[in-house]
Amino acid sequence: MVALTLQQRNLLHLLLTADTPLAMAQLAEQTNLSSRQVNYRLKPVRAWLAQRDIALKATPGLGVTLECSPRQRQHLLHELDAKSDFHLVLTAGQRQQLIALHLISAAEPLILNWLQHNTGVSRTTVLKDLDLVEEWAAAFGLTLVRKPNYGIEVNGPELARRQTLAALMWGDTPFEDQLTSMSHASGLTFALAGNTAPPIVPRTTRLLNNWDIQYAFEWVAFAEAQLGGRFTDNAVLHLALTLAIQAQRARTGHTVACPADTLAWLQQQKVWTVARDVTQTIWAASPASIPPTETAVIAMQLLATVRDHMWPGDLEIDPTLTDLIDVLMAEVAMAFATPGLRQDTALRDGLVAHIIPALMRQRFGLWAPLPLIDEQLPDRYQQEYTIARELTVTVAERTGVTLPDAEIGTLALLLRAAFIRESASRPKRVYIICPSGMATAQLLVARLKARFPSLDIAGVLSLRELTPERVAQAQLLIATVPVQSPRRGLSVIQVHPLLLPEDVDKITRWLA
Repeated sequence: MVALTLQQRNLLHLLLTADTPLAMAQLAEQTNLSSRQVNYRLKPVRAWLAQRDIALKATPGLGVTLECSPRQRQHLLHELDAKSDFHLVLTAGQRQQLIALHLISAAEPLILNWLQHNTGVSRTTVLKDLDLVEEWAAAFGLTLVRKPNYGIEVNGPELARRQTLAALMWGDTPFEDQLTSMSHASGLTFALAGNTAPPIVPRTTRLLNNWDIQYAFEWVAFAEAQLGGRFTDNAVLHLALTLAIQAQRARTGHTVACPADTLAWLQQQKVWTVARDVTQTIWAASPASIPPTETAVIAMQLLATVRDHMWPGDLEIDPTLTDLIDVLMAEVAMAFATPGLRQDTALRDGLVAHIIPALMRQRFGLWAPLPLIDEQLPDRYQQEYTIARELTVTVAERTGVTLPDAEIGTLALLLRAAFIRESASRPKRVYIICPSGMATAQLLVARLKARFPSLDIAGVLSLRELTPERVAQAQLLIATVPVQSPRRGLSVIQVHPLLLPEDVDKITRWLA
């Protein structure tokens, strides 16, 4: 009898409830798979249906549908919902995630036979899974120890173990078919919850139920109220997850070790009082048994979590941070040749809200989800990415901390928004480069002023006069011949002296 995986069951359920044929792209979108993965997973579905004398038909340009009567369709839906004659078969990615979760969470070694029995696969398959889990866990500072007649266990610092669990639950792994997700409405959702086989699935459900995610949201809200600010929505989900994991691990005796100098530094920060209050809220029943290192972990997490705006006291964490932000603001203003950007409070707010938590994460070695950049800047805005990369170099030189590449996209968006704000409030300073003579230049200038009144035409330059110093305050060069930009970040648009429609379009796009 052919068995179906959870994803195959979901695909079949979509086909059974659809009124019209579904394209591969539609099936892929609704199951978070690629079209190729859908096609591969439909093969066992076709065999499963064939055992019930039902055909799965795929028509190019039309989609996938089932050839069955309404009565057969209802019977199949009932069969799936009741799990009658249905066996949950874990995909390789699901199995690897479950093995990783139980190994990292286990208080004692797990024997190979336990893993075989609970996952329902062969010894060879488990050993291959362990190799992949071992390679992934090593990136978090954990090692997999395998000893004959002893079992398999994960070794490493408790903080690293918790970070790995959070990354696993968030889906930051190389394993396919993510099993869990976080949301403000539902907390932590386990995709296989409710299934009773293989045995590792109900064991996982019981394990995850020990994590007080809903209470953790209340702990985060309490911290926000005490600190006088708000975290970003995505950061709240991550912080709630890490606090829930911390609470469960500490309650079962797995506490964190913290270097004495780090603990002393954290105790000097204003956030320490809030972290201590959160600690007492979490462990209200037995606060005396919780070591100060657990308060230190909460303080680290609060400092390292992204805010939705700069909080009071953010720059008081370290006196050097004020100087760092001032230097970055000056670099941005110089790179854009826009002095007013040095006073852009929204840009300063954004830099503080993102860079300081990033520095704290690197300082304490904390994992965090990659920034969610919903919109990438178009290719013509590569200048913002270039400046963002240069800002990270300055940060590294002044702090010794290298910001991850994922932060560059966030910085680029902040820079673009700042430039748009500043550009909207003042004319665009432009030089005309025209070696053809006064008549041609005057004609072009007249047409530009008539068509683009927002352009502040500072003058007409010949090629010999074109120097970085001469155009230091310009935002744009408009040239009638090919010209190499004399300074980084200064755009050049080549036009016809008569300012043709396509030239107008190029300048319009630049202004936009």
